[in-house]
Amino acid sequence: MQCFVFLGIQGSGKGTQAELLSERINFQHINIGDLLREQVMKRTELGLKVQDIIGRGDLVPDALVFEIVESSLNPDRKGIVFDGFPRTLVQAKYLVEHFEVLQVFFLELGEDEAIARLSSRRVCPACGANYNILTNKPNKDNFCDVCGTELIIRQDDQPEVISRRVKEFYEQTLALKEFFAKRGILSVIDASEHIEEIAAKIADIAERLLKK
Repeated sequence: MQCFVFLGIQGSGKGTQAELLSERINFQHINIGDLLREQVMKRTELGLKVQDIIGRGDLVPDALVFEIVESSLNPDRKGIVFDGFPRTLVQAKYLVEHFEVLQVFFLELGEDEAIARLSSRRVCPACGANYNILTNKPNKDNFCDVCGTELIIRQDDQPEVISRRVKEFYEQTLALKEFFAKRGILSVIDASEHIEEIAAKIADIAERLLKK
């Protein structure tokens, strides 16, 4: 199955851009973090396994990630846009062995700006809607536009967890940039630009590859 992949430091906009691209080209959007959090909320066997790991801001073991990927595939879609996967070299090797990776988009963003964005994120605990008090404010301060529930800061967006996640990014995930660059399938995108400008650049690359 064909796929596109989004990599980048936390807060670089991977989720937003992955969703925009998946809608444009009609690929399934798989966000590993969201899927794992959904399992935790439902208190499934898998969710219970990863609850403490996510709360600490640690990376979920590779075997559990592969399990959630395989269980979430939709055979009715012609391809996948991966968001938040892979995060380790073991996961990257799994990806290229099991999927046809058309392109990997590395959203490049400075550490200070990434931390500022993460610290500004808010989520609705009732319906899951996401906001950012800097770039995507709710109409009423700190309350969800969709259902009116008071917004919260996600557990993995707490300051001490953010610091650990950024450190892990530089220790592990950044190595993936070189892994995919050597295979000639890496595009580095400036994530400090406007959402629409970034989306247009990504869509242009993706649609050219799909026409081949």
